[in-house]
Amino acid sequence: MAFIKKYSFQIALFILVAAMAAYVLTRFVFTPEEKLEVIKAAPDYELTALDGNMAKRSDSDGKVRLYYFFFANCPDVCPPTTRMASDVQDELKKDGLFPSDVEFNWITIDPERDSLEAMREYADNMQLDLNGWNFLRGEPEQIVNIAREFDLGVISKGSDNLVHMDILVLVDREGQIRKYIRGFSDDETSVESVVADIKNVAND
Repeated sequence: MAFIKKYSFQIALFILVAAMAAYVLTRFVFTPEEKLEVIKAAPDYELTALDGNMAKRSDSDGKVRLYYFFFANCPDVCPPTTRMASDVQDELKKDGLFPSDVEFNWITIDPERDSLEAMREYADNMQLDLNGWNFLRGEPEQIVNIAREFDLGVISKGSDNLVHMDILVLVDREGQIRKYIRGFSDDETSVESVVADIKNVAND
């Protein structure tokens, strides 16, 4: 009893610290991360890849995928969002996830100027790993329809009339959309948050 009275402050402090540690461990370590819900099935498509062959979404089922509609001459949101995705690529490589378990698909809305050669040059300038990064092109109307099936707005009416949403689409191994991620133009989007979302789906 005398011991408790003598060291009452130290005991109370120890209990407080222990309680805080238990909260942190429970909240952030031992509690499973909440899984991202399935939103809808991602559309399949048939678009031309950099090697000139036709590519389908279903060809890569079994991998987690990130999609983005872009154009190489984009003056505003495309470059920073692509650079952010490049940093995401580098972080995933550290964990051995890219390109074995995760791949990125960039679909051009400007096929008039974005030839296969132009997109390859764009990828080289951005230092993107083409082992896991696909650049895809098709006819303007086809791209608009694919974007619409992703629930994204795109305008592709010649090189002088191009509009797209700065949104990344996260698709799981089964071809289901799991999250719409705002591009780098949004202050809440970071390399770390995108990596976390991808790992969330990859670890399902």
